[in-house]
This record gives sequence, C-alpha cells and structure tokens, in this order.
Amino acid sequence: MPVFFQWIKTYLTFAVVFFTISFSTIVLATQDGVLTEAETLIRKGDFNAAYQLLEPLEEARAGDIDYDYLLGVAAVESNNVTRGVFALERVLALDPSHKDARAEMAKAHFMLGETDASKAEFNNVLQQNPGAETKKTVEKLLTAIQKIEGTTTTFGAFLEFGLGWDSNVSSAPGINTVAVPLFGGVLLDLGGSANERSDNIINFAGGVSFRHPFTEQFSVFGSASGNNKINGSETEFDTSSLDFNAGMQYKLEQNSFVLALQDNHFDLNGDAFRRAYGATAQWLHNFDARNQAGAYYQYAGLKYAGNSIRNADRQVLGFNAAHVFEGDRPPVVFASIYGGKEDARDNFADFLDQDIYGARLGGQLNVNNKVQLFTSLSYERRHNDENDPAFLARRKDDQYDASLGLNYSPARDWTIKPQLNYTKNDSNIALNSFERTIISINVRKDFNW
Repeated sequence: MPVFFQWIKTYLTFAVVFFTISFSTIVLATQDGVLTEAETLIRKGDFNAAYQLLEPLEEARAGDIDYDYLLGVAAVESNNVTRGVFALERVLALDPSHKDARAEMAKAHFMLGETDASKAEFNNVLQQNPGAETKKTVEKLLTAIQKIEGTTTTFGAFLEFGLGWDSNVSSAPGINTVAVPLFGGVLLDLGGSANERSDNIINFAGGVSFRHPFTEQFSVFGSASGNNKINGSETEFDTSSLDFNAGMQYKLEQNSFVLALQDNHFDLNGDAFRRAYGATAQWLHNFDARNQAGAYYQYAGLKYAGNSIRNADRQVLGFNAAHVFEGDRPPVVFASIYGGKEDARDNFADFLDQDIYGARLGGQLNVNNKVQLFTSLSYERRHNDENDPAFLARRKDDQYDASLGLNYSPARDWTIKPQLNYTKNDSNIALNSFERTIISINVRKDFNW
C-alpha cells in the first residue's frame, strides 16, 4: 500500500507540473498571438484597434520589450500620446539602442509640441545609422519641425469644393412691409430682392501662400486666395471674393510681432461691390506651452462701387487669449474682445458713422487623430452716431453668430468639413433685422512644400 500511494503521489505531482507547464504555454501562445494580431493591425494602419487590443494587458505584460514597443506605437499613432510615451520609456530603459522605439519616442515628443526634445531624439536616431525607410521618415519630421519653427522656406496651396443650403442668401428681413417715418409712417412694400430667400449653394475656393525666414527671428510671408459662391436659382446674389495678404513676422523670446497688409475685393453677381484694404499689427505672447495672449490693431479702408456715400475708414483694437488643456486629446479654448469705430468719408453721411464692439468665444476638441470638433459664439454691437434720415432714429444693431462643425481627415492633406452657421441681427430699424442659417459640407485638399 505505501508503494501504491507513493506511486499515486508521484503521478499527481507529474500531472500538476505538466498541467501548469501546458497552461503557461497556452497563455504565452495566446499572448504572443495577441502581439501578432496587434502587429498586423499596426501594419494595416488600424492603430486604434491595436491600442484597444493591447491596452488591457499592460498591467500583466509591462516590461516585455516586444509588448511595450507595440503598445507605444499603437498609443502614439492613435493619439493616446502620453500612454505611448510611458510604454516607450520602458523599452528604452531596457534597450537604449532600440532604434524604432527611439524614433517613435521622438515622434511622440513632436506630437506633444516638445520640439527641442523631439529634435534631440531624431538626431540620436540618425546617429545610429537607421534603415532607409526610418531615415526618410525622420528627415521628413525634422523638416516639419523646421516648418513649425519657421526656420525653412515653405510653400502651400489648397483647393476646396462645397455644397450647402442658405436660408437667406440676401440677408433680408423676414417681413413684407416696412414703415418709413420720413414719409409719415407709410408702409412700403418690400418686394424682389428685399425679401428673404433660401437657396442651394455651391462653393469653390483656392489659394497659395509662402513663408520665407531670413533669420530664426525674422520672416516674411504672403498669400492669395479666392472664393466663389454660386446659388442654385437666386443668381443675382452670387458672390465672389479675392484676398491678398503680405507681411512680416519678428520673434523675440516668447513674443511674436506681425505686421500685414491686406486687400480684399468682394463682387456681387459678377460686379464689383466693395473693396477693403488696410493693415493689421499684432502682438502675441506665449506664457508657456498651453497659454497664449495678445493684442491687435486693424485699419481698413472701405470703398463701395457705385455707392460712394458708404465709403468709410474702420479702426479696431482687440485682445485675445487661448488655453490648451492637459491630456492626450487636449481641448483648446479661445476668446477675444474688441472695439472700434467706422467713420464715413462723406461729410454728409455722418449718420453712417458707428461705434463697434464685440466678443468671441470658441473651442476645438480632437476626438481622435482623424476627427476634430469645433464651435464658436460671437456677439457684436453697432451703434450709429446720428439719426438715419429715412427712419429718423439712430440705428442700433446687435448681431449674434454661432457655428458648429467638424474636420474629418480621411487621408493626409485631405479634409471633409460639415458645418452649421447661424446669424441673427437684431436692429431697431426693422429693415436691417434678419436671420440666416447656412448648412454646408466642404472637401479640401492641401498641398505643402
């Protein structure tokens, strides 16, 4: 009997050991299968799926170089950058010469806006004689950093096409008659173009730009762009515009000073309607990587074709600020306030002189590496200096604007932008009150050299 029990004990011990080894082998094989699947997903470019697959295993597998590297890549490329940095740091702690991990770490610093750390890591990668593909990628990102820092000449262009619907193409009041005090309050019928009209719209736009640095501090820039909005049936309200900008920028430590000249031509139904030309001076200060504030002054000369009584000079002084929250997909909020004055050039048109002041609040949120939500709210008040000769009252307008949309990037340099814009102008002169809603979707292709 003792021999029998000893045999049973030996058998059970062998069975337990065999089962334990077999179970561990199965678990290891399963985990390695997960890594294989994650690597396949990464090669396909489905970084978010790879991250979702690997992230739950971090507590158990952290410290495994192969796992940490794949997790780091998946996290960085799916915009979970901070999590990716932690994983890549574990890889480099065990293997400081891991070229691919160091290259991905450099990219992570770049995505976090840490350009100095990013450049240092990229240069470390180049010193390790990486493969041709890695070297090409690193050199492209170093060039991108130079573009961000403004230390290399850059050229850009874009083309855009859009479709939409406009509830009020003429920005007309939603009324059929208006009382005119100058004529004893008699009601005048608003017909034709004075009525609110809706229509489908097609939009075309394009532009070119350049920036050239003479030194790390001083650079010049310029751009030209055009836009053409075509209505489906209300063609008398088709609009087009052409914009030219040229200026210079000077950087001093955390400060940026910009002086730019502008010239805008706005046409209505193919005929010149208004020209606005002038200059803008702007100062921006970066308190740190997440906070920025500044001020600007803008002058514009306004000339109306065939309606010179409306010609005016406009001056605006404003202040703005922006804040980036913490996180892998940090929301950004910005706000501005401004005030100014528009003076009619015709001495007999002082009733068109007006005080202007307003405020704007907006923000954007990166949902993932392809989708960005944005929104903004603005308010502007305009008070005229003297009574309108026809309505015998000083015009007072309160305008509210709201926009909501998203930018979707299906591929590099491509953007699809659905957007909703709403405008409401309240005026004490009924003829100037209106509401307008525009729903649009635009597709844009950018070109960068």
